[in-house]
Amino acid sequence: MKNFIACLLILLLFSATGFAENIVLDNETTYPLKHQKSKIAIQWAVTTKDMQEANKALIYGVQLDQNSIQMISKTGELTLSVPKNAGHFRVLVWSKDTQNPDLLTNWVDVTPGKIYKLKKDQLVPTVLMSGAGC
Repeated sequence: MKNFIACLLILLLFSATGFAENIVLDNETTYPLKHQKSKIAIQWAVTTKDMQEANKALIYGVQLDQNSIQMISKTGELTLSVPKNAGHFRVLVWSKDTQNPDLLTNWVDVTPGKIYKLKKDQLVPTVLMSGAGC
């Protein structure tokens, strides 16, 4: 009986840590739009310094670190694997076929297992970043 309980506890521990690496994004926007060649992506950050560097890249038109970007190909609920040590994320949208995103969300803290709803009114123009004190 003790072995059974020990095995059960070990399985419970492994299943809890396995699910802790995912979040769910409920993309309620219309992006990506195929006919406009729009794209949508998650940008991950480990530290606040990573967030500041990503903000600077957008403000100054520098290419984003592709290792921090995870493209999304559809609307609706998506289960996303959180990269190792990532503590924050934001959504980037290219509403047209351009090099840099023209819409984004604020940075959000990662809470494993949480469902994040993304609505179109949460997306703000990237050009507002330069005047927002980011």
